[in-house]
Amino acid sequence: MTGRIRTSIIYLLTALISFFFGLFVLDQIILPHLAGGQRLTEVPDLNSLSVDEARVVCEKKGLSLVIQGETYHSQVPENYILRQDPEPGVVVKQGRQIYVMRSLGPEIVTVPYVKGLTQRQATILIERSSLEVVEVRRKKDPLVSAGRVIDISPPVDTPLSHGGKVILTVSEGVPLVKVPSVIDKDLEEARKILLDTGLQPGEIAYRYNSFIAEGRVIDQIPIERTEVELGSRVDLVVSGAAP
Repeated sequence: MTGRIRTSIIYLLTALISFFFGLFVLDQIILPHLAGGQRLTEVPDLNSLSVDEARVVCEKKGLSLVIQGETYHSQVPENYILRQDPEPGVVVKQGRQIYVMRSLGPEIVTVPYVKGLTQRQATILIERSSLEVVEVRRKKDPLVSAGRVIDISPPVDTPLSHGGKVILTVSEGVPLVKVPSVIDKDLEEARKILLDTGLQPGEIAYRYNSFIAEGRVIDQIPIERTEVELGSRVDLVVSGAAP
């Protein structure tokens, strides 16, 4: 019985040695011969890897990495793989070159100078800069004509990603005020009322009027409640003869 066990063990060991030897021959001699003397390997998935990481992975597989091109991408960081050729999972010979497209990251543009332009001109320039106007705010400004840009946010020369959003502030022009009534006021009081309203006393004319005391205002141009630009002149007609 002991002899039979020993013989069986010998047969088993012999079979195992033969099996592993056969695998070695298959892997090292037969398959490389069938593949033209080169071993085969599966192309790894390089997407989402940096170029340096992808190069290491390829070298471990006996492959070489070649950057075929590069382009901007809003979602993939700079120096990461966008796509590859051959695709992952394809079986190729070792030594094969794997071509990849490298990301330059989001395209960066700067906010253009648009102050003083009309809203339309500014919008065209901003869109040509690959940015987008998402809001237009209105503001009264006595120094900037109505319809022209007062400000832009973010400020000029701020770096933004391609498609970044900006806000324009556009002038509504000089603020409007309503002309107050200064009829029957004496000249000095009439001048003070106009100045307090943000208006300027204009030409002073004199005309006799039997119903209003001398020195008081009998007429004004523009008339009361007329809307005019801040700083506008209001001409007055005063009862009596010129001093």
